[in-house]
Amino acid sequence: MNAPHPLGPAALAAIEVRERRRRRAAVAARLLASGADAISAIDWEMLEKAPAWLALPEAKLATLQRQIGALLYAAEIRLWIDGARIAAARAALGESFMQALLMQRDLLAFPQDPAARPRIDAAEKVATHLQVIGAAVLLASMPQGPLRRVVTAAMAPTAAAAMAPEMAQSFVARAQSLAAQSVASPLAGAPSAVLNRSSE
Repeated sequence: MNAPHPLGPAALAAIEVRERRRRRAAVAARLLASGADAISAIDWEMLEKAPAWLALPEAKLATLQRQIGALLYAAEIRLWIDGARIAAARAALGESFMQALLMQRDLLAFPQDPAARPRIDAAEKVATHLQVIGAAVLLASMPQGPLRRVVTAAMAPTAAAAMAPEMAQSFVARAQSLAAQSVASPLAGAPSAVLNRSSE
């Protein structure tokens, strides 16, 4: 038998309303700060339906973008043997996410498009390339319409990845799931033996 929630239904409903308002205000602030010309086409209903990632603080959004990008680069990352690129990926993604990523054996089945995925041949390119392609996937995950146009303008010069919204949404969901798993893992933060060997 489930224990009753310490907060009553009315209190929970009030908390949910406050959170929705906070998220909506955060999305509005981000779009207004971008100075996009199409912002006048956005209304409160659109903000209400905006994806949750649009309300993330800049640092967390950047991390999510890099983690999404890492899914598309997973096959390439597996082949790295130099310590510099591996260390750069660890710093960009977080040690626990990096471990979780390399444990996903089905990621090689994801479509790989070299034209849309420039090769990362130097450590200083790791974070930037991962973040740019992750941002492109986030844009592609949004349905066509005024909100997507404004967000695209805000993320310029990055353009939406050439993939269906459903495919892009699956990348976003997978990255968020891996991030949650890596935080919950009892090994989170522990050095990876595989990575340590490859960086020697």
